[in-house]
Amino acid sequence: MKKRLSGLSFLMAALLVLLAGCGKDELDEELLIGRWYSTEGYYYTFHSDHTGESYDDEGSLDFTWSLTSDELELRFTGHGQAGKAAYLTFVIDKLTDSRMEAYDKNDPSEKTIYFTKK
Repeated sequence: MKKRLSGLSFLMAALLVLLAGCGKDELDEELLIGRWYSTEGYYYTFHSDHTGESYDDEGSLDFTWSLTSDELELRFTGHGQAGKAAYLTFVIDKLTDSRMEAYDKNDPSEKTIYFTKK
């Protein structure tokens, strides 16, 4: 009986280790550096010092940014973007050196936004 419990314990531990290794890969924040155009009509410029600017036809807003796992958070200085809160959190589904697919975490529709690096 002890051998059976010991074997079962080993199997459970191995399964937990295997499942823990199946999490999302860390995204390379170096891929973000540069100017991106979104299908929402905004340009975002990300600098390596974690600052940036967001532009549209009406002007620009400065922000600081951070990337944690798959969440890209932009904290705007001033009043935010297009009447939204002073921060945005994008959940990134795909990131390459020229394309990004994400959605606004605070938007209940979770509509995919496509970004192209310019």
